Amino acid sequence: MTADLWALAAAMLLAVVQLTLSSVLTLRQLGGAWVAGPRDEPREVTGLSGRFVRAHRNLLEIFPQFLAALFLVHAAHAAGSLSAIGAWVFVIGRVLYVPAYAFAPPGVRPICWTIAQVGIFMIVADLFV
Repeated sequence: MTADLWALAAAMLLAVVQLTLSSVLTLRQLGGAWVAGPRDEPREVTGLSGRFVRAHRNLLEIFPQFLAALFLVHAAHAAGSLSAIGAWVFVIGRVLYVPAYAFAPPGVRPICWTIAQVGIFMIVADLFV
């Protein structure tokens, strides 16, 4: 398996870890009855728990771009060193994003998001090299 596909596997693992953490924190804050119920009344987790939930949602928003970029370079048989490095840059940016969202001062989270986005641009750049 290529390095960029290993990065995809790592990103998927990150998504699972974030989902698990978000679910546990939501359960602790909102209670089992609401979590297991129909959720007719929308409720949001707040504080630190809310930050972890929103960090996971943000990953879900950007993950399709990452996946599409990898698909594109592989479908075009253009995967190379840029896509491998870019995929790992994405993963590292997303791993750093989680604690940055939860604990870092303002301004750090957007830097981590930008790192991940640069990783996606690097993947796509392999199409033009």
